[in-house]
Amino acid sequence: MRMSTKQPYPRTLVVSNNPFSTTSNNGKTLASFFKDFPKDKIAQLYFSPALPDEDRFQNYFQITDLQMFRSCFPWEKPPGRIVSSSTSHRGARKGVTGKNVSSTLRKSEVARITRELCWAGGKWKTESLNSWLTDFSPEIIFFCAGDSGFAYDITNHIRQMFDAKLVVYITDDYVLPRDTMSPAWWVRRNYLFDKMKETVQQSDLFVTISQEMKEAYKQLFGVDSIVAMNMTESMRSGPNASSSEGTITLIYAGGLHFNRYKTLSLLANSIARYNLEHENRKAFLKIFSGSEVNRNIKRRLNVPGASQFCGFLDAQELKNELNRCDIPVHVESFDSKSIESTRLSISTKIPEYLSLGKPVLAIGPSEVASIRYIKDSAYCILSPDTIYEEVQILLNDENLKNDLSRKALAQFEQNHTPSVVSKRLIESMISTIA
Repeated sequence: MRMSTKQPYPRTLVVSNNPFSTTSNNGKTLASFFKDFPKDKIAQLYFSPALPDEDRFQNYFQITDLQMFRSCFPWEKPPGRIVSSSTSHRGARKGVTGKNVSSTLRKSEVARITRELCWAGGKWKTESLNSWLTDFSPEIIFFCAGDSGFAYDITNHIRQMFDAKLVVYITDDYVLPRDTMSPAWWVRRNYLFDKMKETVQQSDLFVTISQEMKEAYKQLFGVDSIVAMNMTESMRSGPNASSSEGTITLIYAGGLHFNRYKTLSLLANSIARYNLEHENRKAFLKIFSGSEVNRNIKRRLNVPGASQFCGFLDAQELKNELNRCDIPVHVESFDSKSIESTRLSISTKIPEYLSLGKPVLAIGPSEVASIRYIKDSAYCILSPDTIYEEVQILLNDENLKNDLSRKALAQFEQNHTPSVVSKRLIESMISTIA
């Protein structure tokens, strides 16, 4: 059920690292929250070199790391510019960004601290930004709080400028303790923790992505939150065909960071073994991702006769591929560092997979929220040592796949349809200014 067009939608400024998007996971989730807003009620300030490709909204202001570094030189112009979705047609391929200053600065904790020092100078306080903000005059700031300390400073500056209500939305954990001896990590973690705690405690509405995060952050910050799970329009185009004949196609579509590529490599090698041992029944894994991959990762993902890294797909291409596949795949890494980083978050791909009404294969440790969340609706493999044996069971059992298909669709309809998630979130936001 869509919200009434008479609903007094507040002017909402979305502050985030990434722009609204039809392809990138975080950008798609943010755009889906505000899909019913009139376009003149939404503006976005973001800090990525990516260009927006979401045509429903037109009011964007971009500030990037490269602009900030250049602004240190007196002959360079001030950072920041107004962009629109039409800009993306004149740049690089939509949804894909090449090597840039931002990716370089994320390769080490020392580099990240250097990045923070660059932004701390306040050169982002430009006349063009102030004019753009004043023209929009936000009533609510929806802040997607990430791991960039300067974004908290910018958000609080804008909130004070306009006496706007503040909604803080967190999708990943950046501040819980890690098993690391890196002094630089602890310096940046403590810095970010103080920023996040202050901002959350000053917020008018706190939003988390999972029940696990809600509980952990309530204990950490003393502030309760509402849970807004990732949502999506159904990706399903029609009835699913049986995979009893021919090659069984598995598809992974998502990021390869947090060592997810290592789990995909284990799956690919298990499929290769399966194909050798089953003369009349074969399987093949296709891997789609916009992530940059080096030669070593690509070699591990491309297993002859079993798997192929296929690169980036736009939104329609991805939908077509997912509808043609037999089994969508979600993976998490089993190493302790990756578990710490993903423990509280739920992948944005999970709702899309569930909406297909197909049997979902999930591989990863039980400590991760994504795996726990779909344990009753997907075929979950919880140990890297049993991947082959359990994949063989799933591929060979048609009744099991049919049962999982029904469970997946039921979970999507209960927890991820926009009519449920978005309506609750927007009503909670509006109540902050009532």
